[in-house]
Amino acid sequence: MSGRELLQQRCTDSAGDSGWRPSALVSAAKAGDLLLLDGVHRLHPATLALLHRLVQDRELNLPDGSRLLRADRYEALKVQTGLNDDQLFQSGITPIHSSFRILALAEPLAAGTSSGSRGAKGPPWLSEELLPAFLFHSVPSLGPKQQREIIEKLVPDVPIDSLSLLLQLSHQLVQATDSTTQALASLLSTRQLVRLARLLACYGDSLHALVHRACLSRFLPSPARAALDKAMDDCGIVAAEEGPTTDRDEVICEVKDGVLKIGSVSFPVRDSDIKSKVPHTLFYDNPQHLKVMEEMLKDFKLGEHLLLVGNQGVGKNKIVDRFLHLLNHPREYVQLHRDTTVQSLTLQPGVRDGIIVYDDSPLVCAVLNGRVLVVDEADKAPTHVTCVLRGLVEGGEVTLADGRRIVPDKAQVGGRPGVIVAHPDFRMIVLANRPGFPFLGNDFFSAMGGVFACHAVDNPSADAERMMLARYGPNVPPAALQNLVQAFAELRSLASHGQLAYPYSIREAVSIVRHMQVATSSCTSYRLLVNQWQRK
Repeated sequence: MSGRELLQQRCTDSAGDSGWRPSALVSAAKAGDLLLLDGVHRLHPATLALLHRLVQDRELNLPDGSRLLRADRYEALKVQTGLNDDQLFQSGITPIHSSFRILALAEPLAAGTSSGSRGAKGPPWLSEELLPAFLFHSVPSLGPKQQREIIEKLVPDVPIDSLSLLLQLSHQLVQATDSTTQALASLLSTRQLVRLARLLACYGDSLHALVHRACLSRFLPSPARAALDKAMDDCGIVAAEEGPTTDRDEVICEVKDGVLKIGSVSFPVRDSDIKSKVPHTLFYDNPQHLKVMEEMLKDFKLGEHLLLVGNQGVGKNKIVDRFLHLLNHPREYVQLHRDTTVQSLTLQPGVRDGIIVYDDSPLVCAVLNGRVLVVDEADKAPTHVTCVLRGLVEGGEVTLADGRRIVPDKAQVGGRPGVIVAHPDFRMIVLANRPGFPFLGNDFFSAMGGVFACHAVDNPSADAERMMLARYGPNVPPAALQNLVQAFAELRSLASHGQLAYPYSIREAVSIVRHMQVATSSCTSYRLLVNQWQRK
């Protein structure tokens, strides 16, 4: 965000004339409201410098040429010039209300970064220039006793033994001396502990599996994953003993009498009249994807927003489309990219009768109508843009590019214009690739994974993959499919050991089988391809 955007924004009226729209900061200064300035650490130091005069002198020059003056200087100016309020307003001078205050929120500096040194991503936000501008208060992390009190009040039915083990693990990670183990502590924040406690109370899931899922241990580096396993073993959190299972008929998925049942979880199917918004996709059930959908349904039933992380081509979009199709739930879809801005995320520009107009984006439509917003390729957009999603998920509030605000409750409207009340059925499902090479996107999970219920999506097992490929290519010989599955398993093993750059997924295997299915049995190239797979 630039300094100009922090104060005023350019806008276009119905006649096509451009003008200036005051930001939330200027509106709060005029009305005497409390301004909550969240994410100060993300602002550039030059942008933060604009706040100095406002905070210390209670004066500000705006980009449109107008000025904000503190109340006593404004009254003195009225006496000196003999002008009334309307005349001063026409001259571009407006008083700052005496009740105006700023409450800024920021994250601390990274470890090993001093206030005067430049970090890898630019200068740190906390500098000698900013220190006199605010009265600083440090918010300490909650201890195990305080966390227990909060969780027991929010989730009174949580099993006491499981909660004690969970808090012991969290405290052990915080008290660790090595940096690898300390980094894991941020993955088990108080918000995450409350989410795990709700799952334990409602479904009695395995604590071992819940912790691994919350930390996305599938995509952690080997040292971090080993440190997590060791910490869990030291706390007595062990995996539940399971009997031998097969890939066939492991998870039941059915819709009966208006109720969707996936595994042991049931949820009523939505009665939606907008069939065009309900996704329909070709999907072949397999135990691993059904298990992911079962875990998704648990979180969806608890009102959580979901984050699916996995390699490209493992079926994240397919899973979400099938999930919403079974629920008969309409969706809005948006795909992010590296040029995505906050304005394009909240508004869609268009031209009507030669005039630029701004329509509601899929995000706003989903909030208004209680639909599911599917955000694809979330790791491609800059993190300062996707932080809009964090504000919407975390607090239910966000300011749109046209000045309107989304609030979670009607009580917060207060007769103010331009306020949108979020629908209670609104949900968000975010899809992102795992961090690191070769996808080279932003680490979305580290930046804001804590506000979502996270799920790791991987390729199906060998047996499930073979059965799925057989349904895509019923005329392909089973021997060729078996060789294909073995070849891709070897490629993925090489990728996991760093010997291949790209982790080949089920998507590439399906593409090959589709080509083999289209070819006729009399085609020479088809016979050669089948013989080649059979010789391997």
